[in-house]
Amino acid sequence: MRKGGNVTLSALADEIGSVSVILEWAAEKGHPLDADVSVLLLGDDGKVRSNDDFVFYNQPSGAGGAVRLRGKTSSVEERYTAFTDVVEVDMDDVPDSVERVLLAASLDGGAGDGFGRLEYLRLRLLRGSDATELLRFDVTDASTETAFVLGEVYRRTGQWKFRAIGQGYDTGLAALVTEYGIEVDADEEESPTPGRAEPAAPAGADSTVSGGSSAVQDAPNDVSPASVSRPPAPARERRTQTVTTKKRRPARRLSASKARRLDAGEAEEPWQSARLFPVAGIGGAGEQERRATSALLAVVGSVREFGRALTTRFGAPAGQVETFIEVPFSRGDKPYRPDGLIRVTRGQRTWTALVEVKTGTGELRPEQVEAYLDIAREQRFDTVITVSNLITAADERHPIAIDGRKTKKVGVHHLSWAEIRFRCQLLLENSSVADATQEYILTEFLRYLDHPRSGADKFDDMGPHWVAVRDSVSAGTLRPADKGLPSVAERFDQLTHYLCLHLGGLLGIEVLPHLNRRVDAVQRRHALAEELCRNGTLSAMLRIPGTVGPVTVTADLRVGRVGCSVSIDAPRQGRPLTRVKWIMRQLADANGNLRVESFDQGSREAARADLLALVRQKPEILIAGSACEIRAFRISLSAPLGAKRGAGKGTFVTSLVDTLEKFYEEVVQNLREWHDSTDAAPASGNGASASTEKK
Repeated sequence: MRKGGNVTLSALADEIGSVSVILEWAAEKGHPLDADVSVLLLGDDGKVRSNDDFVFYNQPSGAGGAVRLRGKTSSVEERYTAFTDVVEVDMDDVPDSVERVLLAASLDGGAGDGFGRLEYLRLRLLRGSDATELLRFDVTDASTETAFVLGEVYRRTGQWKFRAIGQGYDTGLAALVTEYGIEVDADEEESPTPGRAEPAAPAGADSTVSGGSSAVQDAPNDVSPASVSRPPAPARERRTQTVTTKKRRPARRLSASKARRLDAGEAEEPWQSARLFPVAGIGGAGEQERRATSALLAVVGSVREFGRALTTRFGAPAGQVETFIEVPFSRGDKPYRPDGLIRVTRGQRTWTALVEVKTGTGELRPEQVEAYLDIAREQRFDTVITVSNLITAADERHPIAIDGRKTKKVGVHHLSWAEIRFRCQLLLENSSVADATQEYILTEFLRYLDHPRSGADKFDDMGPHWVAVRDSVSAGTLRPADKGLPSVAERFDQLTHYLCLHLGGLLGIEVLPHLNRRVDAVQRRHALAEELCRNGTLSAMLRIPGTVGPVTVTADLRVGRVGCSVSIDAPRQGRPLTRVKWIMRQLADANGNLRVESFDQGSREAARADLLALVRQKPEILIAGSACEIRAFRISLSAPLGAKRGAGKGTFVTSLVDTLEKFYEEVVQNLREWHDSTDAAPASGNGASASTEKK
């Protein structure tokens, strides 16, 4: 797009439910200027409704979560360092009172630094569902500006449009946002005229022409001058709340483990930190596998708590752990060299396991595992442990078919890299490693596992049959005999266990799938396939310790939505309206787009249901009648279902993971069971710390 141009978003793509705004810039290697994207949510008067409408690094979300900053990444190119900053906007969730979503950028540099020193500065708009690029706007006339209004997404006749503005300011972010009604700390106001930013003159413009006039001249017919550079609005009552544009450390959202994740661009920085387990220099798949094996076994032997956490579950005693790599054996005339060996000794007892490791897309071969089982039997070893990116259910014997006769005297067990990562997180989040040096080793190992080049992949692929099955569900043509149906059901069952490991690692607790003990893995996957054929949905339940009940995760392939829900019993005392207000207090900070349902005594179907935003305004909307007694509530969150099969943004797996994290953060961790204060010893079901509330 050119400066001043505008376009209707619906003309670029159908069904734009959300967009990602990508700010990209590059700076010379010796002078890596730091820029940031920020968003201003403006009403029909061209001003923010409150300081909460300023979304930036110190306040990374706004409009009830409809606008979110996703964070900054960097990479080193041949001549310069490239940076990317991302903000996501859920168009359907932006409040009606917001007319314009203003997209700005600011520069955090020294004296004399301006956007003109950058190699390039551009804005890209991507569709949120599949990351399809909708438009691109390159800023080509930057000079000494330290803040820029790049563009805006705005409403016009019931449709969302985008306008490329490209207006620069010499006076920095604080002065820019003051122009739009933000109250900034007094010592940060830098503009010559308080409350008004001074635009920089466009490159090549006459110095007598104001910086705003150029944008007005370039504006198309449907753009009024006030929409680009507005005159000062009538004075408002001064707010007492102020914001600071000085950067502060962002709060951790779920747990400290998120801060330990390896930044994707960290390994590419000019000055790399020396790591105990480096990923630098990893070549082919063979080298990746050998390095991962050595790192894993070294930590198993060095960190006592970690070694015991992995080995005692397979029958090893809690003793001294020794580990070895590529130990040679032979059977007949054929040599074998397993990837590793673990030996645990306690007193007179010795427990030994052979280890076979695969990384990345490497697959375990039944004949190789069976050969190691024969070696283990001949050597009187105890078990064979396989490690790969395959995720297994707790009740699943092994992910590959093995001759049962070979496991009569020797055990065979499987570990996924996702579970190994979870065991690291569990120990670190709970400070369970007694020795400080060993804790450092485990932290470095977790950092290594989180790097994409380690080969310890996260679950991100629904398999080769996913697209065909998904399309069949959408078309209503899926049949029980379809070839890919069992594979998709199996992958979703594995995904359920991955969700447990992922969320459990963030929280430092063991999250488990809510399973029927009388149903094995084969029967459970058959039931998933039947559900997909019958209803077009896939669902699972997760048990999270300390919460009010299981969380249900559902993917509806017919409508393209993913949802999470949890049920909570209503107070047993008080009027219906009192019970509704009780649940509203617990959801005080939650997104208004949550769905809240009420259930009456003796009924399994919801009596009333509505959005949280409407229930806040009119709580009685959840009451079916004066004679009805509310027994429970169900709270649900729905989001677009990622369409793509594999890794990256806009995938099916990513949509489930992101929705689960958001639902836990906004809803589940804030809910507490009701207990009658007259009870002698109330039980806090599922370990939750319940709040006592007398009605």
